[in-house]
Amino acid sequence: MEVAAALTDKAHSVSVIGIETVPFKKLFEANRVKFYMLNEVSEMIGHHGQLKEVVLKSGKVLRADVCVVGTGCVPATAFLKQSGIHLDSKGFITVNKMMQTNVDSVFAGGDVVMFPFPQRNNKKVNIPHWQMAHVHGRVAALSMMGKPSEIKTVPYFWSAMYGKTIRYAGFGDGFDDVIIQGDLDELRFVAFYTRSEEVVAVASMNYDPIVSRVAEVLGSGKTIKKRDVETGDISWLIDKGS
Repeated sequence: MEVAAALTDKAHSVSVIGIETVPFKKLFEANRVKFYMLNEVSEMIGHHGQLKEVVLKSGKVLRADVCVVGTGCVPATAFLKQSGIHLDSKGFITVNKMMQTNVDSVFAGGDVVMFPFPQRNNKKVNIPHWQMAHVHGRVAALSMMGKPSEIKTVPYFWSAMYGKTIRYAGFGDGFDDVIIQGDLDELRFVAFYTRSEEVVAVASMNYDPIVSRVAEVLGSGKTIKKRDVETGDISWLIDKGS
């Protein structure tokens, strides 16, 4: 979606193809982006090394000069298979709280690791974002210097598209409910992701600085209860979090 937004004023037309539906469709359509969702690419047709057409599974044929493919990512750790460093079934490097591998004096961090996450009772997780990689590096460096430290940060992500700001903080994996405050149609809202009666993550659009405040509360070790965000009154952000 960020790529589509970035290309809007650079390309004659922009089309997004995906196997699922997407949020904020109206916002993008208002900026000349066309959507072909619940669909797939079945063929790309070129001529003399230049892309000309993209054929969809539905039979629709789109004229195209450039195709940006987003297929996710896998850890580039195959070269470590014979190293003795433990990799999980998906190829991620497993580390402890100090970002140390099972091999003495070998540390790892960033997108390729599964690390104990304090906010989930040290369950090992993978969070592929530069902010977490930055924290991993700091923790690993301190550990190497004999100054053990642990991860004490809240994952935080942001983006901006067509003048709309998007913020996200926390770790929402396994959430069981979402509490919405604000107006989805007006694209000004905050969404609280809850799990077992506690807020585990929050996302917003044009609702700053609430996500930063929630990150501060969670980062201090406090918890935010689901009941606190169901009332519609967000004044609790000033002095609550138990």
